Amino acid sequence: MGLAIKHRKKFISHKKRWDKETITSEAELVRDYALKNKKEIKKVELKISKYKQLAKNLNTDESSKNSPAAQHLLSKFREMGILPSTSTTLDEVLDLKVRSVLERRLSNIVYKKKLARTPKQARQFVVHRHITIGGKCVNSPSHLVTLAEEMQVEFVENSALANEEHPERKLEVEGLKDELAKGAQRASQSKGGKEGDFDEREEVLDEEEQNEEGLK
Repeated sequence: MGLAIKHRKKFISHKKRWDKETITSEAELVRDYALKNKKEIKKVELKISKYKQLAKNLNTDESSKNSPAAQHLLSKFREMGILPSTSTTLDEVLDLKVRSVLERRLSNIVYKKKLARTPKQARQFVVHRHITIGGKCVNSPSHLVTLAEEMQVEFVENSALANEEHPERKLEVEGLKDELAKGAQRASQSKGGKEGDFDEREEVLDEEEQNEEGLK
């Protein structure tokens, strides 16, 4: 006989599985926030649906709207940064989007604080235990960071990445310029051959124009 465990739903399944707009929007979220897969989006959607259900239950009449439970729910969302500090009504909870929650993920906070060059690299730093919050190592990219904790996000003290001169932390501005120059050179070569050949053709044309002027 198996364990008597009640299995709870952990993510939402879309009714329109092959909807083009849904597939496109989810692909953008996976790219922008370096998510492992689309199931992470469905987990966030389930979390938001629970938030909205709580708000609906507290938004039935005027007395419940101003109840301590409603104010506690709003203050919690403001502390988490999911809602702006000016939020005062439960209607704003009903307007929550997936991006509102994804913005507070630890991996995204690391990227926003410029501790990593890309969202994907930020996720890697978190998983490899290079990031701490208030001195405590956190290796879960999906951890929701509060506004108070955001100021305490930093590298582990004994990590090599704590040094700002570490190659993985440099923005490589000069290297980016070199790559752009190489790209432009490759584009010119694909259009009209090598750059040196183009200069030689220009010299030949100039000589021909001078000769024609001399004959005139």
